[in-house]
Amino acid sequence: MARSDADLLNATMIDGLARGEAAVVASVYAPDARLLPPGMEAQTAGDIQQFWQGAVDAGLRHAAIETVSYEEHDGLAIEEGRWQLRASADAPVADSGKFLIVHKRQPDGSWRYALDMFNSSVAEPGA
Repeated sequence: MARSDADLLNATMIDGLARGEAAVVASVYAPDARLLPPGMEAQTAGDIQQFWQGAVDAGLRHAAIETVSYEEHDGLAIEEGRWQLRASADAPVADSGKFLIVHKRQPDGSWRYALDMFNSSVAEPGA
């Protein structure tokens, strides 16, 4: 997997969110992927699209992703980075944090997210 393949998956996710299309966002995940969001149980299969539909329904339309480190090992690639979410490009940051994505080569040779874990860097009120 070239770093450009990971960038393309990330761009697809960002574009799907901007268009409000949770199915496009979910398309970057492998059929057996696991999404590990904060404060929730692991999401799998159709739950992943439902999770992102909730984000779309909440009005989140603009995401920024910055890769901090990237390395590949056989059929896996590990990407660490930072993210920000906003309702629109010029709106205040709604949330920001860090992520860890494990990309996995699929049987057809394509790459998809196999594990996606993220959490906020914004302190909760009263924390």
